Amino acid sequence: MKLIMSGLPSCAGALLEGTEHAPEALRRTNLLESLRKMDWTVEDRGNFLKGKSLIRHNIAPVRNWPAPREVWEEIAENQGKIFEKGAFSIIIGGDCSIVVGTYSAFQKTFGENTYLIVVDGHLDTVAPQGDRCIGAAGMGLWFLTRDNGVWWTENAVPAERIKAVGIHFPGEPLGVETIPYEKFLSNEGMDALAEMLNRIPADACILVHFDVDVLHESIMPAAYSPSNTGLDFETASTLLSLLLKDWRVKGIEITEFSAKKEGAADSAKMIANLITKGLKGRQPISVT
Repeated sequence: MKLIMSGLPSCAGALLEGTEHAPEALRRTNLLESLRKMDWTVEDRGNFLKGKSLIRHNIAPVRNWPAPREVWEEIAENQGKIFEKGAFSIIIGGDCSIVVGTYSAFQKTFGENTYLIVVDGHLDTVAPQGDRCIGAAGMGLWFLTRDNGVWWTENAVPAERIKAVGIHFPGEPLGVETIPYEKFLSNEGMDALAEMLNRIPADACILVHFDVDVLHESIMPAAYSPSNTGLDFETASTLLSLLLKDWRVKGIEITEFSAKKEGAADSAKMIANLITKGLKGRQPISVT
């Protein structure tokens, strides 16, 4: 079983730096060793955006623009190195705005019959407004679902192709199906997730976007935006196992881990543990 790992060390969509250090922090855990012990053939393709100088500013409407789009463009240009048919991909971000580039690259690899499942504490659907400056990290799903040719040149993604799970800070839904955090306080959440997966076509390909701020701050203090509302380890582990054992899921990206914060080393180990536990559920059959 082939597994591709790529790092996207970007904070272009954020106010503060920190998420650009996440790829190396996660590589310092036992993640690669654990995956190889599980019989994955791991290819670590290093980091993209190497040495890229990206502008930073606080000018409305989108913070640091056009740096976020430059990141998305480089991801899309390297889609063949990040995703491959016949392989599972782990992408280590990076602020959560990278989803615009990664999902666009995912579609280029796997075609139009693709879906995005966002596991996130926030619904990142904020629209740019001229009277305020907001980071692209809060706008990713808005950019993906809006075909305007100004902010992003790829075709808009139909909202029904995007699913959001674990949301505890709801935003403008934009037609995106969501399962709120509160449902995961009981088995109702897992049942709803299983039903959501059942409604996705059997021949589809799925990318999972996992924003670590969906976790409670007691287990993820190094989230870029830690929250006193969020999933505990057991619930998050069960959720990821349910997703990653599904062979339609071809990759997962990890975002919003701020690797310079206090508690970052333990947070990195927690993320690595969640990934390895989740991937144990995949059966040893070839990926198509």
